[in-house]
Amino acid sequence: MTDSLENDLKEVGLKKNEVKIYLYLLQNGLSTPPQIAKGTGILRTNCYNTIQTLQEKDVVGEQRKGSRKIYIARDPQSLKLSLARRIEAVDRILPDLRGLYATQKNKPTFQFYDGFEEVKQIYEISLSAESIYATGSMNKLENLDPKFFSKYIKSINKNKIIFYDLLSKDSQSQSFKTITNLTNSLYSTKFMPEQYKESLTDLFVWDNNIALISLDEPIFGTIITNPPLAQTFKTLLKIIWDKI
Repeated sequence: MTDSLENDLKEVGLKKNEVKIYLYLLQNGLSTPPQIAKGTGILRTNCYNTIQTLQEKDVVGEQRKGSRKIYIARDPQSLKLSLARRIEAVDRILPDLRGLYATQKNKPTFQFYDGFEEVKQIYEISLSAESIYATGSMNKLENLDPKFFSKYIKSINKNKIIFYDLLSKDSQSQSFKTITNLTNSLYSTKFMPEQYKESLTDLFVWDNNIALISLDEPIFGTIITNPPLAQTFKTLLKIIWDKI
């Protein structure tokens, strides 16, 4: 029964030492700090601090016996009243908290990656997606690290990612052959018009993320995480995909 009570009291917001002291006072009535410390096995210095927090929660009361302070557990109904006051406080501040949350959740986050080894992380992170819309040139990635390029394409297949790849014309002769040999039916490719032969940056969109990657020196990349922006970029890439 004690274990069950302890767990239930933790559920209503009391910490481990608070539970020990509260149950001790319920069972033993008026007690001094030394008695409480001895009865609960809590160090006296910690005992004083815990008693104070229980008083702040209004579940333990204080009395005086001469010059000494003694403590007693309040009626267990006080636990319910204490929770009710906390709920009322949350209800009062909830509109303001929601306002702050609404502002924060639409703020984009930016993660910058410097150098090719860090930029590889962007490709690896994208492998958690269910679907990816991308545009750019695969030639640059394959030229920089053929082994990593092959591993990335294989991982797309292994993870069964639906991949829509708008490739620049310069990818048609080289990287497209590698992609064709390594991909399955979930990987779809289309080529940009001739006038867009070379792509200076790669663009990936998945989930709530937009990744921009430059594989020319200095090599760098960034991931922008923001649902509305990601949806906008995804829509634009879908429109281009459907028009080609």
